[in-house]
Amino acid sequence: MRRFNRIMTAALCSTICSAMLVPAAYAQTAQANDDSGDEPIIVTATLRAMDVQDIPLAVTAVAPEALERQGVSDIKSLASISPSLNIQSSQTETQGTSIKIRGVGTTGNNTGLESSVGVFIDGVYQSRPGVALGDLVDIERLEILRGPQGTLFGRNTSAGALNVSTKRPSLSNTEGFVNASYGNYNFMNLQAGVSLPVAQDVAGVRLSGTWRKRDGYLKSPTGAESNDRDRYMLRGQLYIEPNADVSIRLLADYAKTDEQCCEAVIVRETELAPFSAFHGLASDGVDQSGLSALKNLSINGGPYLNGSKQWGTSAELKWDLGGAKLTSVTAYRKFDSSSTTVGGFTANDTYTVGNGAPTSRVGILPSGDHIKTFTQELRLQGTAINDHVDWLIGGFYSSEKIRADQTMTLNADFQKTGSAFNFANAAGVNPLLTMTAFGNAGVPVNANGNYAENRFL
Repeated sequence: MRRFNRIMTAALCSTICSAMLVPAAYAQTAQANDDSGDEPIIVTATLRAMDVQDIPLAVTAVAPEALERQGVSDIKSLASISPSLNIQSSQTETQGTSIKIRGVGTTGNNTGLESSVGVFIDGVYQSRPGVALGDLVDIERLEILRGPQGTLFGRNTSAGALNVSTKRPSLSNTEGFVNASYGNYNFMNLQAGVSLPVAQDVAGVRLSGTWRKRDGYLKSPTGAESNDRDRYMLRGQLYIEPNADVSIRLLADYAKTDEQCCEAVIVRETELAPFSAFHGLASDGVDQSGLSALKNLSINGGPYLNGSKQWGTSAELKWDLGGAKLTSVTAYRKFDSSSTTVGGFTANDTYTVGNGAPTSRVGILPSGDHIKTFTQELRLQGTAINDHVDWLIGGFYSSEKIRADQTMTLNADFQKTGSAFNFANAAGVNPLLTMTAFGNAGVPVNANGNYAENRFL
């Protein structure tokens, strides 16, 4: 089965004029660099640098020092500092992640679904939540914008937006940093970066990276773990400022994850569990459940493998033309993910998704997403009437190619499990299954070993 879904969009934002008389401030919050609160918090929520107190938007501006103090190391953990932001994953982080602001967001495991909360990193739109869930390292500014942001940020921001800006290379000084931390579950986090001027006051480079590892905090009696961390990310930048009117910024990054996510603790056992014995099953595969499972963080299923590789490049040009300022952001990103799940949250050998387990069919395709995205944004902005009016006109183009592979192998307990939850055959094997022998040379049909491969384009 094939479905073709190539997304090519081109949008021209209408001219925006806003009278800047006495700006009202609505629900701004900020965590400043300085605990004294004397330092102004500069944000770019309106696509221009302004004090957070002077913009009529609901925005939370978070300084990098606040992220470090509160142990926020990736986008998924931002919810700990902004209660209105919620990020959840079901089964896999790469395919089943949803981002919500004020309870509004897109939910579902379909890669074709686009988030209603846009994530922008250095001005580049991240097309899927799974692509955006990277580590936060060498951050200059992070903004959480609540409410519709489509006027300035375009489509897929009807619920809000996350705007992340990383630190630029220094053109005059040599800078560097190293952060290391250790915590429970053998948590280890290492971040480092260095900035070097290449040509004094003209060009500079900056390299930064992070490595993070942690044991899974959900465990099964067989030793399988889930919700661990094993990832790293590298970023390089070249910043050129030939004169006061022109600046060019080139960025490249690479990230890899090899983790197990996302198993679940079962808090309530089904009343149909006794029917499993009628069909040759020792149990329904749920031996850990209830309050004790919740207290001990115990799970039943096998490994839930989830890995990804991605890389991207972007180029930003800013040019002061005198009466207006031109901004161009060009970006390309390639994202590949894979997932393998065994058992479907139970210990029984029911089915396997993907090709990374011993029970996967030999030669079956891996299950995962492959996304290529090219974007181009142009903005021209300036002021008029003695700076009483700010105006901005812009256009955005996106070309995205998605290939989603979904594969499954049915295992030895699949047919028995299906029969166990059929009320009509409480006394034994489903009689309809035995009747299949008449059309199959006297041998009843067995689902064990059957498989499915689906590719969606």
